[in-house]
Amino acid sequence: MPAIAYPALGFATEEGTVLRWCKAVGEAVRAGEDLVEVAAEKAINVIPAPADGTLLAIYAAAGAIVGEGETLGWLGAAGERPPVHAVHLRGWAEEIAPAPPDLAERLAVGAPAPQRPAVGPPPERPSREFRDYLRHSIRPVTAQRMTFSWQAPKVDLFAEVDFSRVVAHREAQRADGRELPSYNVYIAHAVTRAFADHPELNCHWLDGRRVPVGGVHVGVAVALGDDLVTVSMKDVGGASLDDLQRRFKALIRKSVGMTLARDELYGSSLTVTNLGEFEVTQFTAVLNPPEVFILAIGKLEERVVAIGGQPAVRPMCTFCLSFDHRAVDGAPASRFLRRIKHHLEHYEGEPGA
Repeated sequence: MPAIAYPALGFATEEGTVLRWCKAVGEAVRAGEDLVEVAAEKAINVIPAPADGTLLAIYAAAGAIVGEGETLGWLGAAGERPPVHAVHLRGWAEEIAPAPPDLAERLAVGAPAPQRPAVGPPPERPSREFRDYLRHSIRPVTAQRMTFSWQAPKVDLFAEVDFSRVVAHREAQRADGRELPSYNVYIAHAVTRAFADHPELNCHWLDGRRVPVGGVHVGVAVALGDDLVTVSMKDVGGASLDDLQRRFKALIRKSVGMTLARDELYGSSLTVTNLGEFEVTQFTAVLNPPEVFILAIGKLEERVVAIGGQPAVRPMCTFCLSFDHRAVDGAPASRFLRRIKHHLEHYEGEPGA
């Protein structure tokens, strides 16, 4: 019978977090049935059961941060003994579930992972009826807001962004045994810094006029299976990268449980939407009124670029900043995109980060 593996999602998503098991050990599973929810960057993916059978083992419980290809669990015939497997953890999301007592040992460089038996039932989760009700309400609301957005005279600006410094910072985090922030969190961090450089652009378009936004609020579009929800991190001006990572992960977790408050869904200064893990290289996005900006992120991939007149391979990504021309003109919007690009290409980290 097949192993249940974490899917490979590309260069920029080499690891992810187990959010929730939909079945408990010992439960019967039908092929194609929802089995486990995992989060990579900003998309929440549901891994379906590859075959009929019984869930015999959960090797990576909710909260485990693992690499792509890692075996998360095992399906087999009822009564069959699953193979012993020691999952290789890259970290643990404590806001999802308490960390195992031997976490430090399991994460120690060079230390062999202990042999662990299959774990028990998953943590309590909202009823399927409640989750289905909330999920079914997402589509009509999205359709209504997107129809309204077509009234905006939208302009799209494109820029190529070199992620070499960001990738280097993440590798330094890994070498220090620290949690790797999501690429979307680095982007959100750059957005907060760009708004600090251009506070006059932190506005909404309401009732035919520009209205300043009190505080910097960054939204991130999150794929929930086939649906979409935008979570809004409020008052993040001056926030550290680590703080943004904690807040983003907490909102992802609330998205899964459909427990987001209204204030966590609306009112962002700018929304980041990323389709990179779906192999999309670039795209334009639809504005979410009354927001003036939306930043569309394509696939992060290694490309050959000219550096000092010589070819070099760099991790590159195409950004598209779309803006409502009623509120902002092309020159200030271009300067804003240039500052986002600058903060990413010159990323140096923060004290203690």
